[in-house]
Amino acid sequence: MIGQRFTSRVTKRAFISLRTKPLNLPPTGPTFAIPSHEVVDEERCPNYIPQHYYPARPGEILGNNYQLLAKIGWGTSSTVWLARDITRYRWQSERTVALKILNSCDAKSASDLLGIEETVAQKNPSHLGYYITRSCLESFELKTSDKMHLCLVYEAMREPMSMFQRRFKNRIIPLPIAKAYIQLLLVGLQYLHAECKIVHTDLKLANILMTFENKKAIPRFIQEQVTRLPMHYKTDPITNHTTYQSYHGFGAMDVEDVGNVLPRITDFGSAWQFVVDPETKSQNEAVVLGYGWDFSTDIWNFGVLVWNIIEGTELFTQVEDTNGRYDAKSHLAEMIALLGPPPKGVIERADHMSQVDFPTPIRIEAGKLSKNARELFGGPYFDEEGKFLHEELIPSRKPEDTIPSLDDSEREIFLSFARDMLTWIPSERKTARELMEHPFLNFGGHVSKDALEGRS
Repeated sequence: MIGQRFTSRVTKRAFISLRTKPLNLPPTGPTFAIPSHEVVDEERCPNYIPQHYYPARPGEILGNNYQLLAKIGWGTSSTVWLARDITRYRWQSERTVALKILNSCDAKSASDLLGIEETVAQKNPSHLGYYITRSCLESFELKTSDKMHLCLVYEAMREPMSMFQRRFKNRIIPLPIAKAYIQLLLVGLQYLHAECKIVHTDLKLANILMTFENKKAIPRFIQEQVTRLPMHYKTDPITNHTTYQSYHGFGAMDVEDVGNVLPRITDFGSAWQFVVDPETKSQNEAVVLGYGWDFSTDIWNFGVLVWNIIEGTELFTQVEDTNGRYDAKSHLAEMIALLGPPPKGVIERADHMSQVDFPTPIRIEAGKLSKNARELFGGPYFDEEGKFLHEELIPSRKPEDTIPSLDDSEREIFLSFARDMLTWIPSERKTARELMEHPFLNFGGHVSKDALEGRS
């Protein structure tokens, strides 16, 4: 298979076996209480409101079918738990799933999300990219006294790619493996765009999960690790809400296993569905927010993501102020340093769109709402002639400085690949299909056109 074909020879030199070096697994023993002043998991999220999260606890049975074992993930809008299917008969093998419990939401939001998940799951299972995405297997509702929570059931997988990188020396995935993963992710993205007409909008390492092609190892991890390890937790003395700390270890992985590991695109909570042709870039639905969202939004995000995959670092490093808040003018300054100044037409359109009101105001701070992108991000940042108003913030960084792990020949062709994604004008960005044909990804493999179109 693809994962085995391109990774086996380079893995042994770079891979760190975690059989003797586990990933921050907590000690064995009874359940441990965390001091109330320590910040845990979702408490790090901006505008965190504990009452919006379902009060899940280990051992609880949800939907009459699933017993919660351990929390393994969290975000601004959900927590994720490993759970055991208790409907299995004794002669059947153990079945473990991942349950994503969403924050309280209205019926329309739940319906929209389920519609996107259903599209991903059913649109075209014969397309190769179908196997590079993860969609829910089923769903059910959880009700508290005054709220409804949607619970999505997924196939249990291993760690996100951000954790998977820790298994390699200096957190650098060897280039042939990185290229294979980039190619596979583009195949998955092409499935979402061309087949499902879905824009993910939130491509990042945390939303790429690693899994074995042959589905092994997840039950072993559950039986050997989760069921015998304690859960750390803290209880808020004011709200009485208990927050459990998620596990950060996903069990040992041998060097021979890595060639059998594939990435899967997941988490469609921020996705949008359009009636658009990504190949011609024509669009017949209104765009939303800022300059507008379409498939090129994912291409830009993927262009930034390849730095995370290859270097294990961020491309843009000055996006926050000293208080950790997003700083649009500083981010723009770094973009100008690496990409050159934006065309005047882009500036004019972005300025106009920044003053168009959102359908619903966005809360950015406690008690403060923003009704459009200008209020959300500030500005204007350019004068009438298109000159950037904060030139003193433009750093001296150059594109070639951002990719130190590559030699000169690879660096040049990589930057050519990146420029096909990171362009100011959205319509000039290549499609996922076009990017798969770039020479940078010539690592010895080939994905046929028939396979991409579901004819193989």
